[in-house]
Amino acid sequence: MKKISEIGGFTILEVLISVIILTLSLLMLLNMAMIALEGNDWSNKATRSTQLLQEKLEQLRTGMNLIDGRDTVSEIQRTWTVTSSANHLRRIDISAAWVNKRGDSLHNNVTAYIRTDSI
Repeated sequence: MKKISEIGGFTILEVLISVIILTLSLLMLLNMAMIALEGNDWSNKATRSTQLLQEKLEQLRTGMNLIDGRDTVSEIQRTWTVTSSANHLRRIDISAAWVNKRGDSLHNNVTAYIRTDSI
């Protein structure tokens, strides 16, 4: 007959330590997933804001309706100002601002000069 200490298997302490290590590993993986999701959200909004900046610049350039303004598209607020730089030259400053999931205010800007027919 074998003694209890000679029976093969895991002790409760070994199982407990294994469970703790597994739990910590899973928590770290969850944290990495949350960081990746936050990075994806930032990337999507930054890309979308750049597209919206280009779109507004093209509208202002082709429409020649050069007045200051503001609008909101897809939770991204755009503002633009038009100033006269020289004869037949206008400076356009366009800014896109949004709030990320953590509540931080982020923005993207573009400045361009366009030639007009009027002074």
